[in-house]
Amino acid sequence: MIRLIRAEFTKLATTRLIYGLAAGMAAFAVLTVVAGVAYAGREGNPSLTAYSLPMFVAAPVTLLSGAALVLGILGMTGEFRHQTVTQTFLVTPDRGRVVAAKLVAYPLAGIALALSILAFTAAVATGWLAAKGITPSLLDAQLGRVLLGAVLATGLCGLVGVGVAALVRNQVAALVGVAVWVLLVEGLLMSLLHAPSLGKWLPSAAAAALTNPGGGQLSRLAGSLLLAGYALALALVGTRLVVRRDIT
Repeated sequence: MIRLIRAEFTKLATTRLIYGLAAGMAAFAVLTVVAGVAYAGREGNPSLTAYSLPMFVAAPVTLLSGAALVLGILGMTGEFRHQTVTQTFLVTPDRGRVVAAKLVAYPLAGIALALSILAFTAAVATGWLAAKGITPSLLDAQLGRVLLGAVLATGLCGLVGVGVAALVRNQVAALVGVAVWVLLVEGLLMSLLHAPSLGKWLPSAAAAALTNPGGGQLSRLAGSLLLAGYALALALVGTRLVVRRDIT
């Protein structure tokens, strides 16, 4: 199993996907820091203080969870799109172990991506605050909560991505299906139905409880448990279908 997980990391490291995502997330992180500094103390935004660092670090977390979701989808569907799945299953006939390796590798890759970008964001924000004569507090409990939420959200979203991809297999269909679900079903439809009590139990709302807690959402604990339930259900059903389906 360790060998299979290592092979998945090797595949990921030899493609441009992870580096492209990292570059995009890093650029977004810089933009959020610049915007946060520019609008601090204006238009109802809080002024910069020694406790502003968590605000900057939290800004890219939602986008990072989406990146982890996409990473999981592309990692699984890429085998079918590029027709490498047959060779993979010939080398490792136990299909369940192959999917299990992806279910471990891509969530971990999502977490690693998130921690790297958040560390980069924190470094940029710290430097900018220092230039303004502000020494940020690195021992802020809120900063720890932001990091915990980011790790949980990206790991679970990566797991969801692999599970969805195992169910659908087609890369375009999986990506479009997820976008339609998030934007239309959980976004527009729940808004039109005025059903926030129902909407908060759906997958995106569960992820939002980790990345942007507060308001009428579930607690961070409830959101993490609910999202984990969705992720495990998708992973189990997706793995079963990959094992039973004809791959031709």
